[in-house]
Amino acid sequence: MLASHSLKTSLQRSIVLFSLLLALCLMLLMLGYAWVVEDNVFNRLVTTEAEHISRQYQRTGNIITPSQPFMMLHPGWQSMPGEIHQLHQQAPQRVEFPNGTGGTLHLQAIALGKSEWILAADVTAFEVTRDYLPKLMPYLALVLVVILALAFALSRYLSLKIIRPLHVISNKVKQHQSGTELNLADILPNNEIGYLGQTIQHNIAQLQAALARETDFTRDISHELRTPATVLKMVLSRLSSSQAPDDQTLTKLKQAALQMEHTIHVLLALARAESMQLQPLCLLEEIEHCLVNNQRLMRQSELKLQVDADYHISANKNLLHILLHNIIDNALNHACASQLDISLHNDALVIANPVATESPADILSPWRKKR
Repeated sequence: MLASHSLKTSLQRSIVLFSLLLALCLMLLMLGYAWVVEDNVFNRLVTTEAEHISRQYQRTGNIITPSQPFMMLHPGWQSMPGEIHQLHQQAPQRVEFPNGTGGTLHLQAIALGKSEWILAADVTAFEVTRDYLPKLMPYLALVLVVILALAFALSRYLSLKIIRPLHVISNKVKQHQSGTELNLADILPNNEIGYLGQTIQHNIAQLQAALARETDFTRDISHELRTPATVLKMVLSRLSSSQAPDDQTLTKLKQAALQMEHTIHVLLALARAESMQLQPLCLLEEIEHCLVNNQRLMRQSELKLQVDADYHISANKNLLHILLHNIIDNALNHACASQLDISLHNDALVIANPVATESPADILSPWRKKR
């Protein structure tokens, strides 16, 4: 809850602050553009008047009075007020100067003969930006408020669109009980968050499968290895150091060792993650492979095999071989007659052998011997 709330707040704050800064930058650019345009208009008026005075001087040799009432000619920079003269010396390219009463002068030097004259234009009465800026401030503030409101609404929408699915996924994962399936398919959007949820779901499923394999491995190994280990202990306890073991004892030792080796092979195969990888297999080919590699079956048993050659299944090849070998060995070890029938009925594979006793009702329970 704390992480999702912090992320939601950070997202909303970032969007609102970004919108505020962007709006302020645009407003400053707008005001700066207005001032630049206004100054360039004044500069062009002064330049146009200076060119007119220069042309008249070249034609008549007389210095005329400026045609605009807000413009005046001054005989050089020395005739200008001391503040303007000082500012000109500091920045010779400067064209805008204060007039001493809070207004603005635009100045331009004109070479008339051997003398330099200064054309000064008092544009204070024409500065629209300065006069209208206080009137524009309420409208600018209103626009800023509207932008902030829209930014807040957008941040709320995006936070709900982005943070809510993450919050739901987080709650699902927190409430998930070990050993149960995590189902996020109904709440996942079709975007990167959905992909993240699918990845989390897949990883949790893999962890649960690994935990289940570990549990089954621990349970099975404690049960399956107990019998051959007990046989080995009993046989070894009867052996005398001064007397060689007889053939029956050696046979029991070999059978117990082979059983332990086979059990360890099966359990390790089941415990590996590769056992979850499936591939398309021809069922008849895999059954024939197991039958051919079972020398005892080919030597002393009657076999009937009825499986379609074009029937395919999706399974792990190694585990399928282990399963078939185990069933065939059980049939040979516990059948009352050397006979094995393997047939396929619809989608059910039936492996039957004659037995002398009834099978237990809970034949699929753990630690139950299958006959």
